[in-house]
Amino acid sequence: MSLLEVTDLVQSFDLTRGFLAKLRFRGGRLVREERVVHAVNGVSFRVERGKVLSLVGESGCGKSTTAKTIIRLIDPKSGRIFYDGIDITRFSPLEMRPFRKKMQMIFQDPFASLNPRQKVVDILQEPMIFHKLATPTEVREKALSLLNRVGLRTEQADRYPHQFSGGQRQRIGIARALAVEPEFIVADEPVSALDVSIQAQILNLLMDLKDEFRFSCLFIAHDLSVVKHISDDVGVMYLGKIVEKGSKKDVFAHPAHPYTKALFASVPSISAGKMMSSKGIEGEIPSAIDLPNGCVFHDRCPSRKPVCHEEPPVEREVEVGHFVACHNV
Repeated sequence: MSLLEVTDLVQSFDLTRGFLAKLRFRGGRLVREERVVHAVNGVSFRVERGKVLSLVGESGCGKSTTAKTIIRLIDPKSGRIFYDGIDITRFSPLEMRPFRKKMQMIFQDPFASLNPRQKVVDILQEPMIFHKLATPTEVREKALSLLNRVGLRTEQADRYPHQFSGGQRQRIGIARALAVEPEFIVADEPVSALDVSIQAQILNLLMDLKDEFRFSCLFIAHDLSVVKHISDDVGVMYLGKIVEKGSKKDVFAHPAHPYTKALFASVPSISAGKMMSSKGIEGEIPSAIDLPNGCVFHDRCPSRKPVCHEEPPVEREVEVGHFVACHNV
């Protein structure tokens, strides 16, 4: 049984009211224009125990919204979320409390996700105390041990987040996620805000910790080199839908969806000592407020057919464990 299974997940945001609302004159009256952002549109996937599934795609395709919905930071509009065989889709905050210990998140911006008024040791101790994982005399010792494990010194424990570099703050964020000994971690672009030299260190640390603490991981990224380095399985997202998914080996060796191929082709490469020109994806991504009919990628697809404008493609298995949603496959 998979640790996490998501079925037909849908997430949207109503902009009809609030400061993002648009007003129009209609019939001599000023009325609000109905506007809904369709962020996630029927996403389904599984995360196997001890494995890393990466969601990859352009910025704004719904990766982070999917992640936040899965761990119930946002309530889903529809669909099902199963954790270890238990349907947690409609759990109340009180019912979700035992699962908060099992499911943790590493955020993209480590500075924004850490309380600037708390010392690092208190940031690490607080979740352990809340979930009663250690006695008051043990929590500091466990917090210091975690700091050491992520590559920080114990004498740094009484400092505040602003006294650390970006890479060090992300190490603190990782330590905080591990403080409650989770089974499942969502890493939401954890290295995208860091220097390239620091990215490799954080990725290697995450891989070592995954083996040591035996957690499963949903890894959100747009950098394909990072995805190839850390993943077991890959899901490719476009405009709120997963257009291709499978093992890392299959997706990278045999990309089948036109968007996946274009995404891989857009990565610059060096061949015979020369920089190869990258081939970008033509056109602009449609608005998530006004989704296109049929296949969401048809406006930008070089191999589109008339049916692509009319009918959304059905996901099909092109090889064992490798699924693609495309009329041309």
